[in-house]
Amino acid sequence: MKLLLPILTIGILIAAPTVSAETPTVAGTDGSVVFQVRDIPEGVPKEGHGKSAKKYGYRIPSLLTTSKGTVITFTERRLGLHDHAQNDIVLKRSTDGGKTWGKEIVAFEDGMNSINDPLTVQLADGRIMMMFARFPYGRHARASGWIKMAEFGYDNLETNVLTYITTSDDDGKTWNKPRNITRSVKPTHWVNANTPGAMIQLTSGKHKGRIITPLWGTIPVDGKRTWEILVAYSDDNGKTWQRTNPLNDPEKGFPNECQIAEASNGDLIIISRNQSGEKLRKKSISKDGGITWSDIKTDPTLPSVACMGSIIKGPVKKDGSWDLYASFPSSAGRKNGQIAISTDHGKTFQIKKIITGPFAYSATQISPDGKSLLCIYEANGYKTERILSIPLSELK
Repeated sequence: MKLLLPILTIGILIAAPTVSAETPTVAGTDGSVVFQVRDIPEGVPKEGHGKSAKKYGYRIPSLLTTSKGTVITFTERRLGLHDHAQNDIVLKRSTDGGKTWGKEIVAFEDGMNSINDPLTVQLADGRIMMMFARFPYGRHARASGWIKMAEFGYDNLETNVLTYITTSDDDGKTWNKPRNITRSVKPTHWVNANTPGAMIQLTSGKHKGRIITPLWGTIPVDGKRTWEILVAYSDDNGKTWQRTNPLNDPEKGFPNECQIAEASNGDLIIISRNQSGEKLRKKSISKDGGITWSDIKTDPTLPSVACMGSIIKGPVKKDGSWDLYASFPSSAGRKNGQIAISTDHGKTFQIKKIITGPFAYSATQISPDGKSLLCIYEANGYKTERILSIPLSELK
């Protein structure tokens, strides 16, 4: 047994995160402000957690770069900052690569009900698709004061959390009537099925054109909660949806908010928040287009507190391959955002840039010119959402 100790120690050192004191940094305050708290106009109805709110708060970003060169930032607009505060999904558009932004556009709102977790993708035909969750007034995926835990089910607009998709045919300016897909994506033992960030559409292989996203769900157990994740997918451009079984997680802690990316070898990589476990992100890999998945495991190269983060594919290189890029806060708290790259199809990641200061939820995309990584992140105690453009040459 004594002989094993040096071997194990070496293994731990090899797997350790690559962040160091020499990792280049950029100040989070260098990012330009896209959304920030502002006064709520007179006449807006306010109840529940938003009843005494004086300011709109903005949380939970999603980011999209379209084929027309438009950058679109989506987020929840809240009465205050509570997760359940009559949230609307709003967006801003930029036609100059993220330097300036147009007016705030409401993509969807539903009165006193809470619209959460924008999840977006542009399809190969140019249509933009967004998935979101509708939480009924007074119900959420957790009990909080007067708010009760949502109930299992699919049909009760007053007690069930429902999952919808909506689309835009004009580059995000206007949005079509949402369609309820809850029965297709939510298991009977989950109260919700959603996640913020980005969906993907596969660009190669046997399942080219498949729309795919991971989702997380809450499982109430004896007054407490556990969580699972699964994958939902569509092979007919979003008309119908199917889902996998929940992914198996043999380790301590629970997967939660999660994102997915397509690697150039055909693998799909899910990176997940780690709730109640180690300060490392969780990861799972699929080799068959997202139908079956490896056991979820913590990744020692992705140190982070429990928080949402992103993973995306980079530009296609001359040899037809591409790298993967991820963003997530440090293991010391929701601060010092880490930008990491994987050059081995998601097996390991190397942290190449630190965005110093407050850094919570984030979303990333490649800039319209293909030369930079755009990262939008929550900052300043959730009072602002800022966006940074980082040259890809600095992430090698």
